[in-house]
Amino acid sequence: MAAEKLTTGRLIQILVVMAVLIAAFTWRTFDYSDPTNVFQCEIVEGYCQVITNGGNVGIELKKQSDTTPLFIVNSSIMPSSLYVKSDAIKTEFEVKNIKVTDNNRAHLYALSDNVKYRAGDQIILIIDRDQIEINF
Repeated sequence: MAAEKLTTGRLIQILVVMAVLIAAFTWRTFDYSDPTNVFQCEIVEGYCQVITNGGNVGIELKKQSDTTPLFIVNSSIMPSSLYVKSDAIKTEFEVKNIKVTDNNRAHLYALSDNVKYRAGDQIILIIDRDQIEINF
């Protein structure tokens, strides 16, 4: 293959292509975020179920004897967080250390007394890369 002279037009073409590639890689690097799948779960009679990428997730809401809400999350993957989304405020649930069932599928979360939520608030459950919005 014969060597060709590097002309001004060829040099400009190479520089433009390099600039486009560098811009694309830089943009993709700074703009990257893990994809999150959002699922809706409407609690009816204290229970709802959602099919996520990680399998079935069952969410049960019970009142304890001291009237604090107890969330029982049946999932093969342990939830990473659970919080209340109220307007622009994000309040983390305080998780009381309650025994997980023998098959490691039921994860129990109890709200502390200082966590207040209203009927219009959403409870957000994060499991792996799935976000489940729990509505009442």
